[in-house]
Amino acid sequence: MKKLAILTGFSVLLLAITFPALAQPLDVGVQVGDWFKYEAKVTQWESTDPFLPEGFIGPLSLADNETNYILYTVTDITPGDGGANVTFTVTYDWKNGSVTEAPYTENVSTANTQIFMIGANMTGGDMVSDEWNFFDFFDYPPRYINETILFENDDGIRETNVLDYPINIGGTPYEYTFYWDKETGMRLYYYNHGDVPAIFTASYEYTVIWELVESSYGTVYIPELTAPVMLLLFVAITVTVAIIYRKNLKH
Repeated sequence: MKKLAILTGFSVLLLAITFPALAQPLDVGVQVGDWFKYEAKVTQWESTDPFLPEGFIGPLSLADNETNYILYTVTDITPGDGGANVTFTVTYDWKNGSVTEAPYTENVSTANTQIFMIGANMTGGDMVSDEWNFFDFFDYPPRYINETILFENDDGIRETNVLDYPINIGGTPYEYTFYWDKETGMRLYYYNHGDVPAIFTASYEYTVIWELVESSYGTVYIPELTAPVMLLLFVAITVTVAIIYRKNLKH
């Protein structure tokens, strides 16, 4: 995996708009035949139960922990309510040597709850998921892109949309971080952490991460820094520039 160098300077971090953006048609940034290869891994599972015990209901699956990679290939794009329906063939390359396939359709609209794929060319302040009710148990609030950042590597510079938010569901804290490529709307990085009390199974604490490692667009994706790290880096850059500026004023 190629390392990404974050651009320095004030142009790196575009400040998030603090008010909701006006509703707008969401464009699809991919074409039939495009493909995106992910690596998924559970980096933390702390529980008296084994991984995914019987009766488990939660945000993890076997694919998150027992695959070498997961390949999404665009096979169809059709009109849909609020945005186009993008159909993928999902290929799972399992660690046991087997390969399986399954269809998956994503509707590119703010009614999207998975937000695996968002509209192309969205930016800071745009809504990526409207308010929605989870089985009359919890009302998810609308979610908005926090900021748009730039990444650079040998293949070029890509604008990347970031959503980083904590949420408390029924007394359980969860942390989410999403990255999407601005041009295509495809998810580049996903981080989810939770500390779940005993309900249907023993209590458990987990962390799961998805990373885009390759695609038909090249290797310009793969953000390797999470939003909090970027924020600290931006603060460091700002302080450094301020110090240099003050020194120049004295001379």
